[in-house]
Amino acid sequence: IHKKPKEGGISAVGGTGSIYTYYGPDEAKFKNLTSNFLERDLVKVMPALGLAAEPVPLWWTTDFILASPEGTPAEEEKWIVGEFNCSCVGISRCLAAYCKDDTPKATVEDISKEDMEEAMRYGNLMGDKAKSILDKAKA
Repeated sequence: IHKKPKEGGISAVGGTGSIYTYYGPDEAKFKNLTSNFLERDLVKVMPALGLAAEPVPLWWTTDFILASPEGTPAEEEKWIVGEFNCSCVGISRCLAAYCKDDTPKATVEDISKEDMEEAMRYGNLMGDKAKSILDKAKA
C-alpha cells in the first residue's frame, strides 16, 4: 500500500484523508524494494532486534521511507524502515468501517464488495498460516 498524505497534510495514517494506492506483491515499481527486503534483509530483522531465536510475527507490517533523491532509478533506490508494526495491524481495505468524526456510524456494511473480498483474502491467508503453525506444534 502506498500511503500519501492529503494535500497539505503530513501524516498518512488512517482517517486523515490520505490517499491509499494498493499494489500487489509483484508490482514492478517496487521490485527492487521487495526483492531486497525479502531475499536479503528479512533474515536480519529478528537478530537485529535481539530476537534471533524467534520467528517473524505471523501478521505484521513494515513501513518503508524512500531515502533516495527524486529521480533515482528504481533499481538504485534506497529504502529505510520507518516502523515495524505487529501489535495493531489494521486491514486498510476495511477503513470504510472506521468510525471517525465525519463517519460516526460507519459499519462493516460500508466496506465495498471489492475491499471486503480482499480483506477476507488476507484474513483467510492468515488463518490458514496460523492453523498450519498450530498443526505442526501439535505433531
